[in-house]
Amino acid sequence: MTTLSTLIRLVLPALVAASLTACSATSFLSLTPTRPDGPWVNGHPTSLTQHPDSVQVRVGFIRYEPTELVFETEISNYSDRPILVAPETFYYLMLPTDSVAEKQLAKGIFESRVPALDPEVQLQQLAAKLDKQAAKATNVSWFELLTTATHIAEDVASIKKKETAEQVAERDYRHQSDDAFFEEQREQHAQQADQLYDQQVSMEVTVLRNTTLEPGQRVVGQVHFPRRDYAKRLRLVVFFDERPVQFDFTQATAKR
Repeated sequence: MTTLSTLIRLVLPALVAASLTACSATSFLSLTPTRPDGPWVNGHPTSLTQHPDSVQVRVGFIRYEPTELVFETEISNYSDRPILVAPETFYYLMLPTDSVAEKQLAKGIFESRVPALDPEVQLQQLAAKLDKQAAKATNVSWFELLTTATHIAEDVASIKKKETAEQVAERDYRHQSDDAFFEEQREQHAQQADQLYDQQVSMEVTVLRNTTLEPGQRVVGQVHFPRRDYAKRLRLVVFFDERPVQFDFTQATAKR
């Protein structure tokens, strides 16, 4: 008769192996240009379009963030007049996947516009979060004040009564633990403030912002969009002076 311990020895290795196999077969999303006819930039394929107005636009997908898609856009002005670049007017369309629906796209039936995130709003939000965390890292909360007042009251009350050495040690330990807790909270807020500061500095350097390009000038920057993982095809629309330039991308799930 097979004992329980024998069954465990026989079955457990198989269960562990199956679990490891399931964990290793993770999936990830990829977003690639339909026409990768531009130069590769930092390991990413790009698409390149020459607009009739002598404006060259290059777009490449950079990375996924938890809630965002990040593209890099380069716009070169070879015309004889200045052009306005406003990244908050960029958007992408989630395209249908069959040809019949593609024809109906022009009628607006399947159009689903996802606007770019306004870089100025993003920077303002980062600055507000940074200020909040920095304040929490230096200020004393009302809860800490209340706890400190309670500690003082307990210390005063202990003078009028006899306490054992254990009671004194317990009270001191509790007070020290509370103080350490508040100090740890301040340290965590300080670390979050440091992280937000780094994000703010990085975004100020890399993000594409509203600007006017004079003839002969070019600008390169990242544009953030909300993620739509279920979309199989995306059409990114870049605007300058209200003139659209389109780039198609394919989004797929792969195993690794």
